Amino acid sequence: MGRLLTFDYTSPFFYMVTLKRRKGLASLSRITEEADPPSDSHGRRRFLLASELTMAFAGAIRNFAAKSPGLWPIETFIVMPDHLHILFHLRETGGKIGLPAHVEALAAELSRLYHTMRPGEDGKVSLEASPIFEPEWHDWIVTRDGQLAGFTQYIRENPERAWRRQQNRRFFTQVGRLSFAGREWFAYGNPDILTLPVLAPFRCSRSWEKGGREWNEAIASAGRIGPGGAGVGTFMSPCEKDCGNAIYKTGGAFVVLSPEGFGERWHPPRNRERLCADGRMLYLSLYEPQAARPDNATLHHRCHEMGDIVMAALGGLGKER
Repeated sequence: MGRLLTFDYTSPFFYMVTLKRRKGLASLSRITEEADPPSDSHGRRRFLLASELTMAFAGAIRNFAAKSPGLWPIETFIVMPDHLHILFHLRETGGKIGLPAHVEALAAELSRLYHTMRPGEDGKVSLEASPIFEPEWHDWIVTRDGQLAGFTQYIRENPERAWRRQQNRRFFTQVGRLSFAGREWFAYGNPDILTLPVLAPFRCSRSWEKGGREWNEAIASAGRIGPGGAGVGTFMSPCEKDCGNAIYKTGGAFVVLSPEGFGERWHPPRNRERLCADGRMLYLSLYEPQAARPDNATLHHRCHEMGDIVMAALGGLGKER
């Protein structure tokens, strides 16, 4: 995905960056399959199993800032089986070195390290080692009060969330109740999505012209949602559906506001049920399930009611400067 066009990426902020491993390569670490994971010497449960490759990557990331002018030491990161989350903190360099240069340099160093530790079938290591990460990487710019703690917690708890999804997929495909935005909701999917550092409300008008300014701005905003964030909305209008596609492509999560209630045996469409089971989608509804489908006027009113509640609660939380 592209960077935020209106932002100066040489600015001395914290940035949470996600690098995705290319498919077909060895796992960078492993999530334990034990139902009761062991604890480390500090009493913390070990959800992530580190290999020699994991430890080598961790060492390279910790040492990267020492040879990279413009970076503060990297203290918060996680090496997951198929991706990395890293919290970069840029120093003030007078606009000389931006975030993309740091990310690309680290990705290249880790690629060389990977091929050194896992040489080709002939046992040789190419000096022109192929990249092991997808060319497009995601960033969140940490500019708002409270977000740094949220992103730090998100990174550190990544292994536990992955373990819970692995152990409890059926948990995400059952109807329950939860509190959100000062109201009680029927819920289906992964409730942990509501704890993500960024929840971005989306509401698009059916009057917007496809390809017009408002439409394109909404799609661009949705394209910024990725790991660590979720779009919140009904995702019913044509523009909102396009926003959903953009969120899906960047690896973001969804909170879908349903104007129809759902009972204990309710299930979403098959493709969305898979997203729920994978922990990437949460359905919410304020309304009791009814035998007959409400008329369009009622559905329209309910969508606006839920949208108003969410917009009032979240405001511009998901927006970036």
